[in-house]
Amino acid sequence: MKALITSLALLFALPSLDAHAQAEMRRPPSPPPGQQMPQPHHPHQPNYPPQHSGSQVVVDRRELNERLDRLEKLLKEAEQRMNRQERNKFRNARETLNSVQDLVDRAPLLATVFPPPPPMPPPQPAVRPISDSELRRIHSSISLQTFAEDKMRVLVSAAQHHYFLVSQVGQLLGNFQFTQDKLAVVRELKPYILDPQNSHMLYSHFSFSSDKKRLDDILSQR
Repeated sequence: MKALITSLALLFALPSLDAHAQAEMRRPPSPPPGQQMPQPHHPHQPNYPPQHSGSQVVVDRRELNERLDRLEKLLKEAEQRMNRQERNKFRNARETLNSVQDLVDRAPLLATVFPPPPPMPPPQPAVRPISDSELRRIHSSISLQTFAEDKMRVLVSAAQHHYFLVSQVGQLLGNFQFTQDKLAVVRELKPYILDPQNSHMLYSHFSFSSDKKRLDDILSQR
């Protein structure tokens, strides 16, 4: 008689236990002390699993299976003490337990739902203006040339590997005598100027208004 009463108590307690278990499974885990509750993932984020919905939690599959196995054994022991009518009522609880077991078996691994983020690309090298020593070497190479075309050829070759400040461009203009050559220097070095906001400093290297207008046209080009 005592065993029958215990079985019936277990039978009638199963619905409330099942509801409590489902509520516990839906309850989000508490954060560690000193940390904030993690924000839920948004569906538009790339790692969000679209095939799932609702409040998801992360549990250890092995630990949960061990607890389900223990519960299965307890239910079998209780079922052995029941009569046929009681076993029919008990079948609903067993089906609920089997559905939970099936849900655990079909749950995807965390690594497949939330794959590790891709490695960060290496930082881009910092863009710096040409050093004073390198600028002096360019000055020396240009001074060795006699004709403006050869001077320009040396300058264009050096500009492909360096960046310049406006003040440095002004220094290079001193290697050229004629206005058209100076304008050509500005045209060649303009894509490599790091401080275009200081381009107004170049106007002092030209004497006539017409030449300054041509300089303005070059600087305004994109």
